[in-house]
Amino acid sequence: MKNWKKKFELIYLCMVLFTAGMIIWAACEYKGIGMKGEFFGKETVFASGWHTAHGQEVDLNKLNQTEGTREGEPFSVYHTIPKEIQEGDALCFRSKNIFYQVYMDGVLQYDPYVPEHPAYTNSYGTDWNFIRIPSALAGREVEVRVTYVDADSRACMDHIYIGQPGGAILNVFGDKLVALITCILLLFVGILLIIVDIPVNISFQKNHELRYLGLFAASIAIWCLSETNLVQFIWGDNRLMQVVSCSSLMLIPIPIILYLDSTFGFQRKIVVPLICGLSATQFTVCWGMHLLGIRDIHESLSLTHAVLGITAAILLYTILRNYIRTYKKYRHNIYHILRTIGLSAISIATALDIIRYYRGNGTDSAMFVRIGILLFILCFGSSSLERTIHAVRLGVQSEFVAQLAYRDGLTQIGNRTSFEEHLADLDKEKENMDSVAIVMFDVNDLKYVNDHMGHQFGDEMLVESARLIQEAFEAVGGDCFRIGGDEFAVLLSGDDLQKRYEDGIRHFTDAVSQYNAVPKQPFRISIAHGYAVYCQETGDTRMKDIYQRADVEMYHNKKEIKENQVSPEEYYRTQGRSAKSEV
Repeated sequence: MKNWKKKFELIYLCMVLFTAGMIIWAACEYKGIGMKGEFFGKETVFASGWHTAHGQEVDLNKLNQTEGTREGEPFSVYHTIPKEIQEGDALCFRSKNIFYQVYMDGVLQYDPYVPEHPAYTNSYGTDWNFIRIPSALAGREVEVRVTYVDADSRACMDHIYIGQPGGAILNVFGDKLVALITCILLLFVGILLIIVDIPVNISFQKNHELRYLGLFAASIAIWCLSETNLVQFIWGDNRLMQVVSCSSLMLIPIPIILYLDSTFGFQRKIVVPLICGLSATQFTVCWGMHLLGIRDIHESLSLTHAVLGITAAILLYTILRNYIRTYKKYRHNIYHILRTIGLSAISIATALDIIRYYRGNGTDSAMFVRIGILLFILCFGSSSLERTIHAVRLGVQSEFVAQLAYRDGLTQIGNRTSFEEHLADLDKEKENMDSVAIVMFDVNDLKYVNDHMGHQFGDEMLVESARLIQEAFEAVGGDCFRIGGDEFAVLLSGDDLQKRYEDGIRHFTDAVSQYNAVPKQPFRISIAHGYAVYCQETGDTRMKDIYQRADVEMYHNKKEIKENQVSPEEYYRTQGRSAKSEV
């Protein structure tokens, strides 16, 4: 049967590969017009040919480096609208870190609303713009009046087209689709890891590896998602998205350091408090300067990048050093290799994107980080999941062993070891309690039942007795134990002990009477009990003294029961349950 399964698995793999090959072949051979081309036509690239009033050509990707301009002062860039435009065409472009107005033929056509809030940065953030061009203005001049507020931050206009807005929007989503899917996947994985960490750490004491990894993945996914600039299509407040981008960057170092410390630990213990303290300080300083109006969080990105760069460098150094030191021991351990690859990827990717940001290369600030973080999550997630499953397995085994150590195997209530540990704990705390009580129980007739009816009936008698005691006294907050062959004990602590004891005994005696009243029961339940309480007035110094007094009271009750109760020989003879009849 197993050989057949392997053959069908191979056949299915061939079917999948064949299907994929046919689809790729057909897709390469024929490319249809598509919905975008059918409904929106073709966009005209409008990125080149922009100039100043003096005819100087302008690099729209680096507006803050335009000669003769200064931060905070408006300047204009010009172009000529094509003579052939369609009805409904628009000037489509993305703006980054600039304030602007659009004039056509000297008339103001677009002046975006700029919301204000103490949390916002001085920059306008990133926005997508679609300014309709009246057909009468074909061949006329378009002017974009630009103001940038920070000479050190990239200010630009890109993705510039003239065409239908719907087509331009589909273009943007087409270009960013892979990035968007990656970000959503990272965010989903991060949230999933955080959720998975909750039940695992409720049941077992772990080190929260999954939680730290999930927080890291979520924070970096939020930053990457904001850097795709697609959220602005849904959430119109682009200034808020810039706050989200800057803030999420600050939240990255602490969880990754805590995760790595939980995973394999740093050789130098100072690394964790140093990086975490540095990150927390930088967060506080940047937001403090922002709220005081000294320097907003976008203008202080250099501090954020410095902390990220230091974190990436330390991570890369630490993981490589750890890998070299443990190479001989773990060279065949796939999870150790995966952790090394994943950490190296995210460290190198972070450094590359920081360099790209300051060089002003490209329009995507998180391109390499997305690739690196995806590798990192895949590598470290598989490693952490394997470790967690192993830890849970060990935890289940430990819990099973603990149950064997502290639970009576026959009656499934606490055993003598558990009882004595509870006594020791109460000994330490008894002076802080109003009172503590012990109720002792002894099952009558057990020897007779074992000798004349068999040990199977004797075991059933003990199980039934334990059930009656437990149901009666757990209802009043008691802890039940089997402390010997036919002996049981209940511990009570707290307020109103006398009333709780009386309620428990009443429920217990009623339950015993109801059991014995049922016809044709295999045996009779008869249990003696004794009660003793500790309080400041009794003069007892140890819980053992209370235990002994309760034991004495129990034997007095046992003697009384024997004097007033039919003997087991007479009872089972009259009930027709002699040893021979049972056999």
